[in-house]
Amino acid sequence: MGEKIALGFHACVDYELDWDLSVIEDLIRRFDVRRSEIRSDIALDSERALLIVCLAYMTEGTGGEIIPETPEICTDFANHFTYRITIGGTAMRAATAIRKIGYESVIQTTCFNRYIKELVMPGIHYFPSVGLDHTDAWPHVILSYQANVHVRANDIDFVTPRENRVMFSRDIDSMNMVISQDFAPMLGSAKVFLLSCFSEVLDFQIMEERMGEVRELLRALPEDALVVMEDGCYIVKEHRRYAHEQLRGVVDILSMNEDELQEYMGRRIDILNPDEVLEAVEYAYEKSGIPTVIVHSAMWALACGERTNMLKGALQGGVALASTRFCCGDTFGVSEYEKIRKLPEKEISAEFCRQITGKSKLPMCCVPTKDMSFVEHPTVVGLGDYFAGGLLPELAER
Repeated sequence: MGEKIALGFHACVDYELDWDLSVIEDLIRRFDVRRSEIRSDIALDSERALLIVCLAYMTEGTGGEIIPETPEICTDFANHFTYRITIGGTAMRAATAIRKIGYESVIQTTCFNRYIKELVMPGIHYFPSVGLDHTDAWPHVILSYQANVHVRANDIDFVTPRENRVMFSRDIDSMNMVISQDFAPMLGSAKVFLLSCFSEVLDFQIMEERMGEVRELLRALPEDALVVMEDGCYIVKEHRRYAHEQLRGVVDILSMNEDELQEYMGRRIDILNPDEVLEAVEYAYEKSGIPTVIVHSAMWALACGERTNMLKGALQGGVALASTRFCCGDTFGVSEYEKIRKLPEKEISAEFCRQITGKSKLPMCCVPTKDMSFVEHPTVVGLGDYFAGGLLPELAER
């Protein structure tokens, strides 16, 4: 096939819930949830518990990924809403993003079922590690919420500070993340490989095996290929640092969003405070041991460490593609993407970029995000995946 862009490994079936405040408030009353119960560190053993955790994220305006105790909890919760079935997972959604603007790719997926067969776009050449006779589908349910939503039920009364999403699943395929070395012959022409994280793997023995398999497979890449790893908020927190330690010899660029940066630090930061952000980025750079760290947020995207002099175009591509997703959802092509690329930048973001690059002792490149204040009904699912996808064309053409 000779594709310059390769990806692996996460793909899944998504249930994208249609936001409905009345359903949320009805569930609060039905399950008799009280304000004092809202917290995120509880056992996810019921729909009620899942609702409580979702409310905890919503009160803070944060996003997250959680694994309830059974798949049925996820589907039962989803069935209170209307929803769309789509194909997700960081690697697959990034492949979809760049296909919309004309780039083909090869991808190894860790699942296969009728939804993959029916919904994957032509030009995305997929290789299922689980085989073509695999049929299981373990849905990832995505609850997206908008900013300034006033939630009132029982004694609960709060306004969401910003838009975000909460994802929950108990996906056996994602928990196993089977990797096949038979994908190696498809990597011979790759200039860049996007590696998704292993955030849903709970068993350390599986994690240990997968790290060795990833290192072996990536040896099939051409010597000048770049490997970009898109990070995540791991269910088992220790696995995140373990993945960084095990893959730092083969990963060139580690990319993460603002929530993942703050989780890495263990505390919240003001993403428009250059000193706080710089401290967090330098910490992630030092602790990960990976040559280049990218952080992308709603206000800016930056790279620090090695290769920053060649990453400005890639960062701008990531911002543009994520912004197009934010504005247009799934319904866009090259013309919409080009229009978004030409939109003005946020002035406050541009000023932040000037300040942080002036303060950094590490080589750093920082680009502002677009002014998207005109968007009335934004899409918040998959923005990080689209950002990661947007990095790839520039890196593949370098």
